[in-house]
Amino acid sequence: MTRFSALLLALGLVATACGSPDDNGDGAQPAPTTAEAPAGGDEPGTEPDADAAASDGDSAPIDRTGEVIRVGYVNNEGGNISLPELRIGGEVAIGVINDAGGISGAIIEPIVCLSDGTPESAINCAIKLIEEDVDMAYMGVELSSEAALGLWLDAGIPYISSHSWGPTERNSPGAFLLHVATGAFAVGPAKTFKDLGIDHIAVVVQDASTALDFLDNIIAPVLAHHGIEMERIVVDSAAPDWTAAIAAAQSAGVEGMMGQLDEFGCIGMVGSAAASGFDKPIFAGSCTLYIDVLGHAALGTYTQGDQWVPWVAEFAPPEIQERLAQYADDMTAAGHEKLIEGFAVAPYGAWREIEFILETIEGPITPESITDAFANAGETPGWFGPNLRCGQAPWPPESSHCMSHIMVWQVVEAEDGSLRRIVVGDGLFDAYELSGL
Repeated sequence: MTRFSALLLALGLVATACGSPDDNGDGAQPAPTTAEAPAGGDEPGTEPDADAAASDGDSAPIDRTGEVIRVGYVNNEGGNISLPELRIGGEVAIGVINDAGGISGAIIEPIVCLSDGTPESAINCAIKLIEEDVDMAYMGVELSSEAALGLWLDAGIPYISSHSWGPTERNSPGAFLLHVATGAFAVGPAKTFKDLGIDHIAVVVQDASTALDFLDNIIAPVLAHHGIEMERIVVDSAAPDWTAAIAAAQSAGVEGMMGQLDEFGCIGMVGSAAASGFDKPIFAGSCTLYIDVLGHAALGTYTQGDQWVPWVAEFAPPEIQERLAQYADDMTAAGHEKLIEGFAVAPYGAWREIEFILETIEGPITPESITDAFANAGETPGWFGPNLRCGQAPWPPESSHCMSHIMVWQVVEAEDGSLRRIVVGDGLFDAYELSGL
């Protein structure tokens, strides 16, 4: 999703302060108690009947009053990458869940550890929280997750996040990544260019091992599957020459261009393309900041995301619009109105989905029962997107992911002259089915 998804891809889709968060926001919220798929399959925003789910035949509802579910909540803050929104959004959702009665009466207690994004910090947080006897681990964002993942899993503690932050967790039993697999971000551009009748494009990437690996092993085969020829343009990460990159694309005679870039790379690519008179379709990966920075130079470009979010809420199904409005109200009530259109939407939605899966547990809530609940959840409701399929590997090359859907947006001009994003086509689609992988 927008800048958030760009961060995932750019960073490797990428002194520790542990303790209580410095922003308000407490607990989490409950949902229905069935793992049965709702009517409509992957249609987002639908969920099973809560009354039917709450009881099994004549059995009494579970009452967990007095119980506490301890969650080790790790987030990168204070270092080179500092994203408190990915903590705050989750804390707001947890507070809403607890205020509504918790998980069948059990209260969710987030125990926060702030990591600076270094391997040492990730390891320190894992050790501290494992010693705290947490029941599950949740990563808001942990770009050094690779260093600590084994500690969590060896301790038998389920590892959960909205997205992946390192390659190993994408195929690790005991790791559950609720939203779309990284490979899906190659399919959005490929489908878009194919639908536009374009079969020769430039792919611009920064010279980093993760980006080049993604280009060669994911983007290239996906484009080939769609019959699209690719010109490979690599720019220096430290001192990129965007004018030269655009000139290389123009001299190759391409009909379109896509970027596998971070936010600053998207600004450089799209800005230089506009200045150079490049008038072919441009797919700016999953970036969004360039739209605000470049203004009308971004007009006509394409981006993508894996959830319905506030900036495209008008195109979402009615039930998703209601949830986005509730999210905005909850964030405002918690004093975080300025973060509504930022990254906070990802952990907020993830925790409303976690709530549903935790409600399916019939016995004691332990690390083992939480792991089992996720692994055997079947099809469960998505909060801002399509239904999840944790444990079913909807994107087989990245089996820990619970979802394989994505949507494409285009930047257009509104009647008042401002820029807005519209949804291309029918919205969310199953990217794996179109990947050829």
